[in-house]
Amino acid sequence: MRWVDIDKIELPDEWEKRAEDALNQLRQEIEDAAQAAQLAGEDIAAARKTAITEGLKKKSRQQVWRELAKPLSILRNGKCWYSESKNPTSDKDVDHFRPKNRVAEDPDHEGYWWLAFQWNNYRYSCQWCNQRRVDNANGTQGGKLDHFPVAGSFRARLERDNWKQEEVELLDPIDPDDWKLLTFLPNGQPTPAKKKGTREHNRAATSILVYHLHCRELVVERKTLASTIRKLIENMEMLRSKITDLQIKEVYKNQQKDLLRAIDDNSEYSAAALAYARAEIYKMECGLPVKRQWLEDILNLK
Repeated sequence: MRWVDIDKIELPDEWEKRAEDALNQLRQEIEDAAQAAQLAGEDIAAARKTAITEGLKKKSRQQVWRELAKPLSILRNGKCWYSESKNPTSDKDVDHFRPKNRVAEDPDHEGYWWLAFQWNNYRYSCQWCNQRRVDNANGTQGGKLDHFPVAGSFRARLERDNWKQEEVELLDPIDPDDWKLLTFLPNGQPTPAKKKGTREHNRAATSILVYHLHCRELVVERKTLASTIRKLIENMEMLRSKITDLQIKEVYKNQQKDLLRAIDDNSEYSAAALAYARAEIYKMECGLPVKRQWLEDILNLK
């Protein structure tokens, strides 16, 4: 996961007008269903939930958020915002960060339907992170689906509630600090960056499970990347001792470019690549840690 500046999104012409119209129509349908249930002496809450579910199933309304798939993908070079995988064989979803019509942790919640057409509630996600997946062979399961855990007692339930006051338990790629709460082990496994017992640790641990960041496919690719980064840095160190030779200097510079490309925000698994590179700043010599200052200088540019 890396920070995504969602404010840079380029909305299609008239998109906001279509989104506003869709929301107004949904509001009216919910209100009409509630009034009809009240007059008939039926369950008002159930009537509202049905109206929300059916209203959001309409293809014309689903098209409103699906229309933003391409603009959202451009913001991170086609990568899933949660896993950083490009995975060209997998369809990508426009995920509603706050679920639109139900919340797994709160069965009575109607869902954040009033944010269903809000562009800054969208996240670009691969299906492994967004949809429910169970990998029995490797003992993992996950997928965001309708999950949206919050800490404390406050959760926005009505359109008038200030949802920005929620203490969100999932890491959010559009928060410039959240991605730093995740790091990666050399075996490809994701892990919290902060100490156990802290809220930051718990948020990262929850996100790993919910986004299925520990699924085998992602772990294997990160493990391969860890090996690539380590070998690249070892090669660079070897070449540095002979850098006065112009031909060797050119080879070194090309290796440096490869490292910078790997940790670039738009590269696949760039957060893992950066974590692996930082782990190589210190190497062991005669049982003592020795700092590669040259490597730290390169990484500090990022």
